[in-house]
Amino acid sequence: MSLAIHYDSTFNGFLSAVFEIYRQHLDVSGFVAERSYEVENETPSDLFAVPFHVETSEESANRLRRAIANAASKDVLGLLETCFRSETAGIEMCILAYLRKLFAGLDPNYGKNPSSLEMIPLITIARSVRHEMDNMFGMVRFNKAPDGMYVAEIEPKYDILDMLIGHFRCRYPNGTWAIIDVKRCFGVYYENYRTHFVTVPDPNYVSAHAPPDEFTRMWKSYYDTMAIKERLNPRLLRRCLPVRYWKHLPERSLSGDFQGRSGASSAWAAHSGSVQPLPSTVAQANALASMRLK
Repeated sequence: MSLAIHYDSTFNGFLSAVFEIYRQHLDVSGFVAERSYEVENETPSDLFAVPFHVETSEESANRLRRAIANAASKDVLGLLETCFRSETAGIEMCILAYLRKLFAGLDPNYGKNPSSLEMIPLITIARSVRHEMDNMFGMVRFNKAPDGMYVAEIEPKYDILDMLIGHFRCRYPNGTWAIIDVKRCFGVYYENYRTHFVTVPDPNYVSAHAPPDEFTRMWKSYYDTMAIKERLNPRLLRRCLPVRYWKHLPERSLSGDFQGRSGASSAWAAHSGSVQPLPSTVAQANALASMRLK
């Protein structure tokens, strides 16, 4: 009997599912991640597979983590988690195929072989995820709320918010800030050297139309001042800075004070469609008040 494994879409949930597959000797045809948001190119579940729900168990997940680290290495464990964050269609079955070969024990050097048929696609996927993570370090734009908190919105292709936290904790260790993934309706809140994960019931509220705040004006003023009209190259701009990032960059949005100006703002507007200004500090403060800690 073929099963479709349902889990809570977290990496610990996936590891718990793999643990149960081995413990109960389950015949698996696919995985179904129970997400609250849509994922591009997600593979539909097998209509003839029997649903089998697995609850997340920290103990089971940690046992499997130790087993992977011992059979391969901690670097391989990190690579598998990075691949999982890609949310690529069928990524769970790809990781499971690698783990089956790893735990079969037929080749003692398999865990350290980066050129195996199962590892090559995983390395490619992990490279794409890490590339976006590196890009996102330069795409996060904080705006200051009235209470002094710095708030930023992101909408990455991959689920990389956890991978960004360490960078911003090192850069702003004494500050109070929050980064919200508006696509996945959750974020991270940092205060007093402690990190909390938060859910955002209505991320559209944070992105509500409102007059730009002072930080937004400063970004646009800087961009307009530094831009050289004669050297505008929209094609190169789109290649170096993908359009999907523009939505949350204040320098590409326009307000009444910047419309009609020569320089970079016109280039942004010509290739970004309708303009949605970033929220005011009041809207941000109200949105943060509506968050609840997990």
